Amino acid sequence: MCVIVFAKNPVPNQVKTRLIPMLSPEQAATLYTAFLTDWCETLAKLSGVDLIIAYTPPEAESDLQALIGDDATYIPQIGTDLGERLTSATQWATKQGYTKILLVGSDSPTLPISYISKALTLLDSRDIAIGPSTDGGYYLIGFSAANMAVTVPFVFEKISWSTADVFQQTMTRICSAKATVGLLPPWYDIDRAEDLAFLHAHISAMRLAGDMVQAVRTETLLAELFS
Repeated sequence: MCVIVFAKNPVPNQVKTRLIPMLSPEQAATLYTAFLTDWCETLAKLSGVDLIIAYTPPEAESDLQALIGDDATYIPQIGTDLGERLTSATQWATKQGYTKILLVGSDSPTLPISYISKALTLLDSRDIAIGPSTDGGYYLIGFSAANMAVTVPFVFEKISWSTADVFQQTMTRICSAKATVGLLPPWYDIDRAEDLAFLHAHISAMRLAGDMVQAVRTETLLAELFS
């Protein structure tokens, strides 16, 4: 089993650009770094699941390895659009012999780890597991080995990436492939200023309620930004 995190090198003006000008380019890069490191630290706690970092640009490996550590495996993202990059990473994992493959982003640092565990369980009996995000995309998609040759790259083709139609179009492709699917609860990504304000409020509410906050670096940074 593996979880593949799609990650960018946290360079100013290259990540979280939709949070500018609310944040400076440097602040946006620092925030993305917190998201990524918090999320990878959470995923590293999963027992029996290998952590794979699919990185971009091609020269980013050493920088990301310095942030995330040596316990992960690093592979470059290959392809001209997101669909091709997702396909390439999934096919790489298949060649490594993984029978359950999850692909996730790095924009949801508070996503409960139980959702990842649930996705892996769903793949015991389903071809695909998917977690819709509230912006119309998805925060996770996973495949079991049983039907992977049929579903990949089919489900990643003819998708209008970076639009509110991604989840709907992907579900249409899954149905067309006659694949079985397991659905996870919706969650939210952090892309815009209003998303960041909600994240701060959510983490504050979790802390007040006595719930576990897994995104500690993110929490500390948000406290500084919103003070």
